[in-house]
Amino acid sequence: MYLIPLVLFLFPMLAFVIGVLGCALFKKLFLAPAVVFGLSLLAQLLYLNSSFFMWVLIYTSLAFAGSLIAHFLLRTYHPSRNVQKTVLSVLLGAVLIPALIFVLSRPVNAALMEKKVEKHLRQEEYSTRDITSIETFYEGKRNTNRTKPVIAEVVFTDDPDHTYRYIELKKENRIVQMCEYERSPNFFTNDYTAERPHMRKDCLK
Repeated sequence: MYLIPLVLFLFPMLAFVIGVLGCALFKKLFLAPAVVFGLSLLAQLLYLNSSFFMWVLIYTSLAFAGSLIAHFLLRTYHPSRNVQKTVLSVLLGAVLIPALIFVLSRPVNAALMEKKVEKHLRQEEYSTRDITSIETFYEGKRNTNRTKPVIAEVVFTDDPDHTYRYIELKKENRIVQMCEYERSPNFFTNDYTAERPHMRKDCLK
């Protein structure tokens, strides 16, 4: 859900602008499309799935279109250096501002956290059939020197009555299960109980 606006709007605009900048700055028609292809493919392998490959091709095509347009305009109008600097500055700002939003925005961090938790659970030998849902949310008090502020709540197929919480450790850059859970409404505890079959005992160490 969080990635839809990025995939449909932000990433296409970024790919096109990167294509323009790549041709204008480096005078290479295929440099920017190659960079966009590589970055998009890397994002697919790390965070997304094979269905994203169609968008990899779309972004690469948009970057190539941006390079072609820049190449045509530069050869046709021969703008002065001042004009080129002004236009490139505007385009560079158009890239950097959305990029900062992408890096810092809570929705994106939440979506990335969901993918990290999925990967962690696969490493713990869970399959997709074992997991009913993974929901993420921002919790400011968790933003400490040790932990990141995005929490993931997981519901397992064979234990629909309980929610398991996961968090990411900053320095170690890894996902761990939180000991804390809601025993009753608005009452949280970290006591181990066999009634929660997916609770890890080692989280209490």
